[in-house]
Amino acid sequence: MNNYNLPSDMHVITSKVQNLHEQFPTFANKSADDLEDLLRFEDLFQAHIDGLEQVQLMRTLEYELREENERLAEVNLSSEDELRKMRDNVAELQMFASSLTSRLYELVQEHLDLQKPYSPMLLLQRLRDECRLLDDQADTVAAAFMAKDEPIDSAECEEFVRQYKSLRSRFHSSDSRYRLADAAYRSGSLSGVPLSLDR
Repeated sequence: MNNYNLPSDMHVITSKVQNLHEQFPTFANKSADDLEDLLRFEDLFQAHIDGLEQVQLMRTLEYELREENERLAEVNLSSEDELRKMRDNVAELQMFASSLTSRLYELVQEHLDLQKPYSPMLLLQRLRDECRLLDDQADTVAAAFMAKDEPIDSAECEEFVRQYKSLRSRFHSSDSRYRLADAAYRSGSLSGVPLSLDR
């Protein structure tokens, strides 16, 4: 073997030199003394490595990535306060919307409660009750008048006729409204039919 432990077969040497040129072109053109110096002096070896195009490109990419990461970190830090404020505002708006929704449900329920006394069924019931009351009052007045034993003067007779006529007139008016409203309610055309009990 020679001093460099080289194989004696030239084909093997040629193949290794070719591999050296392909894989490590920066070392392939250096002399044996230069290679020994690179191995002997660490700073010289490091300077050679730092001068390689691939190493410089890698370090440039590392620098650019580090700069971009720092920039993104600064952007994130600067946006943190704004994001926190936005989250707080969203939470406040959600609470406000929730309170408005609850109030809406309350108003709807109040509206339904207010409508209950004026539902068609209840108004018809009130009309029917009013008719019965007027009919009973008219019958009571007539029965009281007919039950008198003493002679009845003209003034008492006129008062009875006036009172009885008023009650019967109110009864027929209420009864007519009840029958009309009841028929309209059953046919589904109740709108426009007077159900008010005011006289």
